[in-house]
Amino acid sequence: MVALNTLQQYRLYLLLAGYMICLLILNLGGLDIWFAAKLYQLQGNQWALQQHWLTELWLHRGMRKLNYVLLLATFLTTLFYLFVDKSNKVRSQAYLALSLSLLSALALVAYFKMITNVACPWHLQLFGGKEPYFSILSARPDYLPYHKCFPAGHASIGYAWGALYYFFKATRPNWRWLGLAAGLSTGAILGLTQQIRGAHFMSHDLTTLVLCLLCARLSFSLMVFNRLSAHK
Repeated sequence: MVALNTLQQYRLYLLLAGYMICLLILNLGGLDIWFAAKLYQLQGNQWALQQHWLTELWLHRGMRKLNYVLLLATFLTTLFYLFVDKSNKVRSQAYLALSLSLLSALALVAYFKMITNVACPWHLQLFGGKEPYFSILSARPDYLPYHKCFPAGHASIGYAWGALYYFFKATRPNWRWLGLAAGLSTGAILGLTQQIRGAHFMSHDLTTLVLCLLCARLSFSLMVFNRLSAHK
């Protein structure tokens, strides 16, 4: 079991409370629709950049392929330090935690996409589609097609790597903020790219961010930090 101290529990509750407030503002408060409408209008009341070479070929397909390469490299490096070079216990545990965090974050986001049945902006009548809008908390009628647009899968490619903060905290503490910035900035860029294409609302990206942060914290608490504390 992963034991959280009082401060960690407070931060967790604060994160979840902040997420719920933001979700209500974005989804039920209409900020999702407002921002998507601005992006839609800027493209001439169409998703003109949906198939653009930069947004689709490079930032969508290209980044997805790059992520596969990085994941494979991370998993292979993890196996190397676990079974070949066992000289540094903290390093091997940090790589294991990073692999677990990445895998759990991407899998959890994919799982929620499968079960939530939420439409993308480009499906909606408001933005040139054929379907009415329903909030995330509303049940969609059975006669409508089943969609897998919530939370944002593509943004998870970046946000999942926010786990580098904890990885570097355990291995190279001076690099931890750089690792966090790399993950969050990449997630934000990829999330905005998909919003520009009409694939997601802001609340979809926010949910992905929170899921990835929770997976990172839990994975490193389980695999690294509890062990470090036990040896003090």
